[in-house]
This record gives sequence, C-alpha cells and structure tokens, in this order.
Amino acid sequence: MTARPPIDGETRIYGILGHPVRHSLSPAMHNAAFEALGLNAVYLAFPVAPERLPEALAGLAAAEVLGLNLTVPHKTAVIPLLSELTPEARAIGAVNTIRHTPAGWVGTNTDGMGFMGALESDLHWSASGKQVLLLGAGGSARAVGWSLLAAGIERLVIANRTPKRAETLARDLAANPGGAVETLDLAQVPGAEPHLLVNTTTVGMGDGQSPVALAPIGVREAVVDIIYAPPSTPLLAQAKTLGLAHANGMGMLLHQGVTAFHFWTGKKPPVEIMRAALEAGLSKRES
Repeated sequence: MTARPPIDGETRIYGILGHPVRHSLSPAMHNAAFEALGLNAVYLAFPVAPERLPEALAGLAAAEVLGLNLTVPHKTAVIPLLSELTPEARAIGAVNTIRHTPAGWVGTNTDGMGFMGALESDLHWSASGKQVLLLGAGGSARAVGWSLLAAGIERLVIANRTPKRAETLARDLAANPGGAVETLDLAQVPGAEPHLLVNTTTVGMGDGQSPVALAPIGVREAVVDIIYAPPSTPLLAQAKTLGLAHANGMGMLLHQGVTAFHFWTGKKPPVEIMRAALEAGLSKRES
C-alpha cells in the first residue's frame, strides 16, 4: 500500500452531497481507496439543503472539486443543473454521481451497476429469464429496476404503498428495452412467487418493521434488502428463517462506490480495501 501524500495545495477534493449526510460511510470508503493508491485526494461530506443545491454545485465547481456523489434528496433535482448525462442516467432518470469537466457537471448513475455487482458477488444470482418483485418506487427502485431489466429478467413487478408512484415508475421503465413491467398493490403480493424479492424502501431501517410478510409471497430463490444499517433487517431475518439466499445493501453501497471511483479517476479501484473500510465504519457505528 502506498501512503497518501499529505494534504497540501495540490490535494484534489471529492465528496458527497445530501441532507442529511453526516451518517454516510462513503468518506471512509473513498478515502481508504485514495490512500491505498497513493492519490493526493480527499473525500468529504457536504450537508446541502434541497433549496441550496444550485448554489452548492456552482460553488464547488468554482473551487474545482472534481467529483461528487448525490444522495437523498438530490438524485433527481440535480438533473437540470448538469451539462450532460450518461445513457444510464438518462434511462434511469436519476443521478447519484457527477464529475466536473470544462463544460460543466456530467452525471451518471452507479446505483444500478452497484446492485448488479452485489448480486453477482454476494449471491451469485443470474438474472436471465427470472421474475422479480420490487418493493418501492423511489430513486433506488428506479435504478435497480432498470438494471435488472437490462440484465435480462423476464418480468418485473413493482409494489408500493402509493400505487400511483408504482404506475409511474412502471411506465417509465417499460419505455426501455427489457422484460415485461407490471404493478401490484401491496395487499396482492402474497402468492406472487418471484425468483427474487428486492426491498428498496426504508421500512426496516431501525424501526423493527418489515415491508411485507415474506412467507405468503413464495419467493423462490433470494431476497435483497438494500438497507445496510442495521445489517440484518426484519425482512432478512424472515428470509433466513425460510432458508432463502439473502443479502443487505452493503454490497450495493460498495459496488456503486467502486464504479463511481473509476468514473472520477479512471483508475482501477481497490475493491477489498474499500469493502474493509465500509465494514469497519459500520462496526464502529454499531458499537
């Protein structure tokens, strides 16, 4: 491992914008990567209220900040402020990673690639010809759904507490090449029998609740809950009891960060060092 140079006038700045954002584990992950590669760079957390996003981006561009992650509530609000979108970001309709160029900020979405990377590395799950039940209809659901369809699933079923949001997401995703996209009311998910169930809602994030009762659904292969804190949610506890393969959101957080790091620097990320930094950060938070 090469030691990172001391912070000086040549240090390049990266970071994450959100509201709130102080809880983010991304600084630990990316700073560990910079240090491992001996890069003179730092990654910071910037708390930015929704109404201040335009001035924040203008100021950070003027200060020659090179790259940023966007988290709640900025993933869609940032789009009109960008000079360019990658095909993935345009198709998904949400942005979580941007880099600064002479022409302005360029936006992409690494959430979907992060999710698929985690599916492969953590569960060795193959998407081809499968059916998936997706819980939620927000920005993360949009990225996950698009990536699953692009990977070749046969059928995507979206269920959300607000049916209108699920219908909007289904219509948007159906405009892209891929399998069939449908919606279900949450009360109708028992008996759906998907190969994979993915929870993208915040239900289970420390509230002791589960978005669904898992047994009546008849999941055939695996369950993913993109929540990573706590590491075991009530939904995942049900999956374990039922003997289903299961994973939390740590793998998605890691792999979206790996993709973002390459998008900014063009360098091969030190994946296992980034994973260890995330695990250490989460362990420290829970102790």
